[in-house]
Amino acid sequence: MTTSTPAGWYPNPDNPKQLRLWDGQQWTDQVQASISEQPDAAIGQGPARYSGPPILVVTTNDLPGYRITQVHGEVFGITVRARNAFSNMGAGFRTMFGGEVKGYTQLLSDSRLEAVERLRYATVQVGGNAVVGMRFDTGEIADMMNEVAAYGTAVTVERIAG
Repeated sequence: MTTSTPAGWYPNPDNPKQLRLWDGQQWTDQVQASISEQPDAAIGQGPARYSGPPILVVTTNDLPGYRITQVHGEVFGITVRARNAFSNMGAGFRTMFGGEVKGYTQLLSDSRLEAVERLRYATVQVGGNAVVGMRFDTGEIADMMNEVAAYGTAVTVERIAG
């Protein structure tokens, strides 16, 4: 059973065992005891729309202008989407005549965005404020669905003065 965290409350970057209120612009001074929440709580609730504290996501292994102060470990965001019948028909015609299959392009683009949103959510859950080494992995399930995973290493970073 998953317990829902109140809107705007996220793991406290200073103490992951507490929740801290994010007002949409900055952390507030309000804290409360952490509620046990599973990282997959957003699954099955429609497209993920991350609205928490800023999470830097980069494909590089370092972040110029920042210093990594803590490594939290691997995090991932995943989504599986079914292709619709019209995309399948359009793809059939495109294989005969060539050209972009716009329905599939949109499906994969939306899937990548959703996977990254879930990656950000997972990063907050482990107490990070950035992801380094982010990559995508894709797969096909039963010739009807596409899986997209975004994964990387959750870290805490601070800006280097200068």
